[in-house]
Amino acid sequence: MDRAIDPRPARRKRMIVLGCASSLVLIAFALWSSSFTTSRVRVEAAKVTVSTVEKGLFREFIPVTGTVQPIQTIFLDALEGGTVKQRFVEDGHMVKAGDAIIELNNPQLHMDAINREAQLLDQQNNLRNTRLAMDQQTTRLRDELLNLDKDLKRLERDGRVDAQLMKDSLLATNTFLNNQEQLVYMREKRKLLAANVRSDSVFRQSQLGSITSNLDLIQQNLRFLRENLQNLVIKAPIDGQLSGLNVELGQTKQKGERIAQIDVLGSFKVRARIPEHYVSRVSMGLLGTFTHAGKEHSIEVFKVYPEVSNGEFDVDLRFTGAQPVDIRRGQTFQVRLQLSEDLQAVMLPRGPFFQDTGGQWVYVVDAEGKAVKREVKLGRQNPDMYEVLEGLRPGDHVVTSRYAAFNDADELVIQ
Repeated sequence: MDRAIDPRPARRKRMIVLGCASSLVLIAFALWSSSFTTSRVRVEAAKVTVSTVEKGLFREFIPVTGTVQPIQTIFLDALEGGTVKQRFVEDGHMVKAGDAIIELNNPQLHMDAINREAQLLDQQNNLRNTRLAMDQQTTRLRDELLNLDKDLKRLERDGRVDAQLMKDSLLATNTFLNNQEQLVYMREKRKLLAANVRSDSVFRQSQLGSITSNLDLIQQNLRFLRENLQNLVIKAPIDGQLSGLNVELGQTKQKGERIAQIDVLGSFKVRARIPEHYVSRVSMGLLGTFTHAGKEHSIEVFKVYPEVSNGEFDVDLRFTGAQPVDIRRGQTFQVRLQLSEDLQAVMLPRGPFFQDTGGQWVYVVDAEGKAVKREVKLGRQNPDMYEVLEGLRPGDHVVTSRYAAFNDADELVIQ
């Protein structure tokens, strides 16, 4: 017989399916509707900083601290070691070129110089004796040649007489032949002696050049020895102010040790330390300015030191115009070193907002007091301004204070 089927389980399944579908539709609708909502944050006007975008001359510069130094400094080192025998001037005094500053005493250096000088003088005497012996040899050979020429003339004259006597049968044949052989011998001997004279002349010329060079070298060594002894008296090489002199009588100074320095105070330069990531952009000729006594002064880079230490490198700057009359050595200035030429640009004042957005977007305030997100593109910067490349126009008002408290809201309602 047939059994009736209970319809309740199927109904329950349909209800479950319809409930799930309705839930999904509600969730999708909620997500869709939320995409059209705007998150807002109310903020008091006193808690934000609003800056105005402007157009003008943009100057890319970096602030560096410059220290005034003498335009030239000469360091004095001990060329020879010794003990301080005498001090002629005091630290801080003005000196002239050639003024003696201190005198050192070094007995061993004196003894070595005396021994070396004796050796050089002995070599000098030997060379001079060699040159004298060569002169005597040349004189002797020339004298022998003169005597031989005299004998040859006599033999040739006798030969002509013997020939006549032989013709008249007044001279023995053997005597005539002996006289002829003697004449031939003397002629050959003269040829040999003349060759020796020529060889001696060539040899003498070459040796004289070498001897003269050696004698000059010995004279130079003698002068060097005497000058080396004079190095025990340390003198000022230029006019200037002596500083850093810290010596006492009897104090020992090693060779190469720093004694003092002389500063040329006629003019000054400014030395500044710059972070190393600017090393490729800093070169000779870059201009800078600083303010002193209410007046702006211009300076330029004339020397860049390539060494980097502690993440910084040094540059020297000189005044391009009139030097301030009242500056002093060691005085410091805040120098604005210009990295590029001035150009017209849209500029946004600097602010801490950059730390939160990286310069990718800003809050722009409209006439109703609402600040809306806007994407921007920033370029170069200096301590005061950012260069605006895209996204802002002159006259726009931008929130430049911190954005961290706004939770990335789409709008700010400034009250």
